[in-house]
Amino acid sequence: MKIINGDCMTELKKLPEKSINMCMTSPPYWALRDYGEDKQLGLEPTFDEYINKLCNVFDEVKKVLRDDGTCWVN
Repeated sequence: MKIINGDCMTELKKLPEKSINMCMTSPPYWALRDYGEDKQLGLEPTFDEYINKLCNVFDEVKKVLRDDGTCWVN
């Protein structure tokens, strides 16, 4: 088992397509907390921008997730 910790868009782009069995994530809610990180998800000026970024993340997850893989979102 391997756990990858880092900026999701950066780390997902490093993985080959259909190479992971499972993705588990708990994305930040919009406009709720500031974690003090550059380019963090959740502090976009509009809700639409936030949703667009989330969709971009899950597009990348779909690319790397195996056909029999699972994605867990809290």
